[in-house]
Amino acid sequence: MRDFGSEGPRRAVNWNPLLEGAEREAALRALECIIEDLPRFRVPGPLSSSLAQGHPGVAVLFAYLSRAWRDASHGAREEALLDEATETLATAPLLPDLFDGFPGIAWALQHVRGTPEAPDEDPLSDIDTALAEYLQARPWRHRYDLVSGLVGLGVYALERLPRPGASRCLEHVVARLAELAERTGAGLRWKTTPGNVEPQARESHPHGCYNLGVAHGMPGVLAVLAGAVSTGVAADTARGLLRGGWEWLMAQRAPDAIPARFPTRLGGDATPCAWPGRPAWCYGDPGVALVLHRIARAVGDAAWEKEALVLCRESAGQWNRAGQVRDAGLCHGAAGLGHLYNRLFQETGEGLFADTARNWFRHALALRRPGLGIGGFQTLELFPDGTEGWTDHPGLLAGAAGIGLALLAATSAVEPEWDRLLLMSLRSAPSHPS
Repeated sequence: MRDFGSEGPRRAVNWNPLLEGAEREAALRALECIIEDLPRFRVPGPLSSSLAQGHPGVAVLFAYLSRAWRDASHGAREEALLDEATETLATAPLLPDLFDGFPGIAWALQHVRGTPEAPDEDPLSDIDTALAEYLQARPWRHRYDLVSGLVGLGVYALERLPRPGASRCLEHVVARLAELAERTGAGLRWKTTPGNVEPQARESHPHGCYNLGVAHGMPGVLAVLAGAVSTGVAADTARGLLRGGWEWLMAQRAPDAIPARFPTRLGGDATPCAWPGRPAWCYGDPGVALVLHRIARAVGDAAWEKEALVLCRESAGQWNRAGQVRDAGLCHGAAGLGHLYNRLFQETGEGLFADTARNWFRHALALRRPGLGIGGFQTLELFPDGTEGWTDHPGLLAGAAGIGLALLAATSAVEPEWDRLLLMSLRSAPSHPS
C-alpha cells in the first residue's frame, strides 16, 4: 500500500496577472464598475450575514482590493462590513453552516484579519469551542457537504489552524466522516441521506443518493481529508479515508462515449442518474478535476496528480461551449470557470489552462450589460417554483463580489487565497495541535 508525501506538498511560487493589454483594461473597467455599484445593493434580512450571499463575502472582495491596489478606502469598507458581521455574530441566531451561517462569518474574519498573537484576545475562540461541541454529535444526522455540512466546518477549521480549538474541530470532522463512510469493493463513499438531498432533487431520490459535485458531494470530502493529511491533524485516519474515497470516485469515471467523466449524482443503488449539462465549479468535470488536482498536490502524490491533470486537460477541451454558460458568477458562471483554469495555469504553467481561462473571462465580459445589475452583471437564479429570472446579486458565490474577485485575480499579482473557500486551493501551513 503506497503512502503519501514522498515529494511533499507543492505550491505555486508566484501569482502573476493572467490578462494583458486590452483584455486586462476591459476587466479592470468592469471591476471598477462593480466596486462603484456595490454600495447601492445590500442584501436584506438574514442573508445579509451569509458569507456566500451577503456582507462578509463582499468584505473579502474589499480586503483583496486593499491588498492589490493599496487603497485605504477599500480597507475602510472591508472593516465596516466585517464589524457589521461581528455584531451579527453576537446578536442574531444563525445556523452552523459555512456558506450561510455563523462559521462563514468567522471564516471571513479569520481569513481577512488573521489570529491575534495573544490567545485571550482571539474573538473566535468561542466559535471554535461551540463547533467542537456541535461536532461531537453521534450519530451524525446533518449534512456532510461543503455548503452546509461537515466539509464546510472542516474548511473553517483548516483556516483557523494551528489554534488548538481548530485542531479539535478538524479531528471531529474526520471522525464523523469516518463513521459515515460506506465500504464497497471499489473503495469508500459517502451517501446523502433522503432528508439531506437538495430540495429540487429530493423527489427524484427518495432513498438518498451519492453526490459527486464539489459544492454538495464527495470531492469536498476528499479535499478536507487531504487538508487534514497535509496539516498533520488526525492524519492516519484521514489518510485511509482519502485513499478509499479517491479509489471509489475514480471508479465512477464514465467511458469516452459519454460526454462527461463524472455524473452529478448516483442513485441509492450507485447507478448514474444525472449528468452535468454545463461546465461549472459546483457540479461537473471542471470543478471535480481541479479539486482532485489540489488534493494530489496537497498530499504529494505524483501518480494521483498525473491522473488529475489528465482530467483537467480533458475538461478544458470538452467543456468549452460558451453558450452553455449564461451568467458570470463563481458557482456556475463564466468568471468562475475563468478563475478555475487560471488557478490551474498558475499551479502548472500549462498554456492550455491559460488559454482556457482567457476564453472564459472573455465570455464573462461579453455577458456584461452596462447599466444593468451591479457593474453590468446580473445573476440567473432558479426560483423555488422552478422558474428562472435575472436578479441583482452582490454576493460572493453567485454574484458581483465573486465576479470581482475573479477579475482581480486575473489582473493582479496577489494570490487569491480566498478560493480556499471553494476548495480551489488548500491551506498548506503546518499545524501544531495540542
